[in-house]
Amino acid sequence: MAGPAIRAIELGKAIASEFSVTVFSPVDVSDAEPLPQPELANFNFVAGGGRKMLQELAEGAETIFVQANVLKPYPFLAEMNKYVIVDLYDPYLFSVLVQYKDDSVQASSSYRLMHKVLEKHMLAADLAVCASERQRDYWLGRFCALGRINPAMYQFDPSLRRLIDVVPFGLPEARPVKSGAGLKERLPQIGPDDPVLLWGGGIWDWFDPLTVIKAVNQVVSDIPNLRLVFMGTKSPNPKVPVMDMTTRAITLSAELGLTDKNIFFLDGWVDYNERVNYLLDATIAVSSHFDLPETRFSFRTRLLDYFWCGLPTLTTGGDQLAELIEGHNAGLALPYEDVDVWAQAIKALLQDKQRLESMKHGALKLAERFHWQDNAEPIRKFLRQPYHLPAYEQVTMPNLLERARSVYRRGGKDLIIKRSTELLNDILK
Repeated sequence: MAGPAIRAIELGKAIASEFSVTVFSPVDVSDAEPLPQPELANFNFVAGGGRKMLQELAEGAETIFVQANVLKPYPFLAEMNKYVIVDLYDPYLFSVLVQYKDDSVQASSSYRLMHKVLEKHMLAADLAVCASERQRDYWLGRFCALGRINPAMYQFDPSLRRLIDVVPFGLPEARPVKSGAGLKERLPQIGPDDPVLLWGGGIWDWFDPLTVIKAVNQVVSDIPNLRLVFMGTKSPNPKVPVMDMTTRAITLSAELGLTDKNIFFLDGWVDYNERVNYLLDATIAVSSHFDLPETRFSFRTRLLDYFWCGLPTLTTGGDQLAELIEGHNAGLALPYEDVDVWAQAIKALLQDKQRLESMKHGALKLAERFHWQDNAEPIRKFLRQPYHLPAYEQVTMPNLLERARSVYRRGGKDLIIKRSTELLNDILK
């Protein structure tokens, strides 16, 4: 599973002790097992269903939780007079700008399509949730620009938490335990004492694996048994193609003569339930990206797995999780595209076992902030007492009579006369 599916499954499981939950995916995942433990009687997972099945499930539900562009293929979900929760944890418009930057036709079409779909989601929501307070600032700005934040909404809730609240990505409360074969079993080139850098998610176009690869190329002269492993090269979502940055990373590694010696690209995607076996085989986790709006408002979900497994993390600065990593001594936030600094940081950390151990403890401490059970509380709060937000009214310019009434309410006829005089004098000038 990629981030959206993980989030839907885990939030569903987190609230299933109190509410009956069905997670629906139109994608057939017959041989996948991301699913509920037997004791979760209130949790049901449906995969490979069509429009008719979804409509039947929705008609039997009280609240509908949607992500991404769900209301484009299934617009009826917003027309059933159900309570609607919209997940805005992924500010994907910024990703679209990066993904199609070299194709103006795709860029324009995809951006405009997703912009309008996003607007539909935001206007349909009875509650929106996002992943961080910084994201919430961004979404409050978008809600305000849409006219969704108005005097009626302010009267409904001055804090606007009932419009949009923070539900971060999460982690299990149980400590990670290796349960099967991991990196060192899958890749016999990795020796038992080799230091391993792990890139834990996909290689998307808004990421910068090239800087990390170049840094490894510098470090191997001093640490020849250094290994860098990319854990995912193809999204489990069949509709997501292999991205250009994945190809560029593989090409660069081959050109430097590092592939299958110091750098490894695992085919496909590691199963969600097996990821712990790979993470616990690593020494340091890495995640690098560019100086983009996507970076500032992102919430790098794979970084949480690093915290969970006590991995010191080397990442690029610029996002909220990078600030938390440095603030909790869980790793380092490094400059954008600075190969020399990345190489120095990798070498220095691998040569300082005491600091490495200190950062491991910092990562484990940081993980305690992100348990799914705690993070899901705003959703539980809504479900206990659901509500519809005040009806949306498109913002229009007030007419002359409305303006006159407003002026009169503020200062009576004296203010009306004053404003009229000022207007007349301005015209006559």
